[in-house]
Amino acid sequence: MFLTQFTGGPALYSQEFGPPAMRHSHLPHEITPKRAQCWLRCMSEAFQEVGLDKHPAGDFFFNRLKQVAAIMVNTSDTEV
Repeated sequence: MFLTQFTGGPALYSQEFGPPAMRHSHLPHEITPKRAQCWLRCMSEAFQEVGLDKHPAGDFFFNRLKQVAAIMVNTSDTEV
């Protein structure tokens, strides 16, 4: 349900559980720009491993992950 909503489909997750509040859920964790980029690199490698990087849906999905990575940053690189 979450991924359906996350990729632009019906808001099934929110209808069942309320808004995802992902940023709020991750606030206890220090997420720096560098850590966000490392996470994206891991996700990119996973996409390559399963062949999703060669599929148009993979481009769309990875661009959504880039947006999430930027939103999740809650600490500057110099504070860690």
